[in-house]
Amino acid sequence: MTEQAIDIALGFDANYAPHAGVVVTSIVANARGARLRFIMLHPGIDAVTRGRVEATAPGAKFVWVTVGDDDLPAYATRGHLTRAVLFRLGLEKLAPGNCKRLIFVDCDMVVLGDIRELWEIDLGGRALGAVVDCYQDAAEFAQLWGLAVDGARYFNAGLQVIDLEQVRRKRLFSAALAFVVANDEKLLFGDQDALNYVFWGRWAELDPAWNVQRYLKPREISAAGWRRSSPALIHFVGMHKPWMPDVWHPWAWLYWRYARQTPFAQEVAAANKMNFYQQMRLKLRWWLRRPSTGRAA
Repeated sequence: MTEQAIDIALGFDANYAPHAGVVVTSIVANARGARLRFIMLHPGIDAVTRGRVEATAPGAKFVWVTVGDDDLPAYATRGHLTRAVLFRLGLEKLAPGNCKRLIFVDCDMVVLGDIRELWEIDLGGRALGAVVDCYQDAAEFAQLWGLAVDGARYFNAGLQVIDLEQVRRKRLFSAALAFVVANDEKLLFGDQDALNYVFWGRWAELDPAWNVQRYLKPREISAAGWRRSSPALIHFVGMHKPWMPDVWHPWAWLYWRYARQTPFAQEVAAANKMNFYQQMRLKLRWWLRRPSTGRAA
């Protein structure tokens, strides 16, 4: 068992607090006995809501960090991307001083693997580890920003293993924030584009099973080089989320499986008009059409 407490950071506003609770629940469920400290970056979530989120992880420690107007630059909302996407860049200055390494996770995820496996990954001296983004054209991004095209790899920033000591020493997240300010509306994916620019060619590539961004056929999994027998983390990328009605995602039921273990399940269902019948329909489709990794689970 890992003796040191595992630092896990999330950044979200009040609208995403229930989904943060789902992420936390899934982490705890798959890492029994782990010592966990959750660093929660938020714009001013009330104490009652914070308490409900904490109830999803009895025994874990929570550090709530309010992100003020002066802590990060302004950011215009673009679709489902709000200023909260910048919160992770604030970790360089806002994370506790004794936080030297951490795992950042987005709030539209469910974690299926033991987070201790991710915590113990060797980054090979790199300051950041992530998974390749299966939707973005790395060569196109490189050409746009004058970066080296050969061997270009663009990562998804929803899941990161961060050597925070190195990030702080080199002010790498500060550089990403400066890039956001300088280019703002030119950035389709905001801080993710900025992080890729700053870390171009100097980030550690993690097992794709730790950030599954879509339904993958067995041959695609083999080509991606999975080192696990099954997904360790599902990321519901894009605007269509599993808590929305009439949105089919092959992994959607996994969100509800964990949501039903939180204090937020009923209000998420009511807010999105996801009644019992619709949830059971998702569960049935999961059982009948669940994605296959082509390996023993």
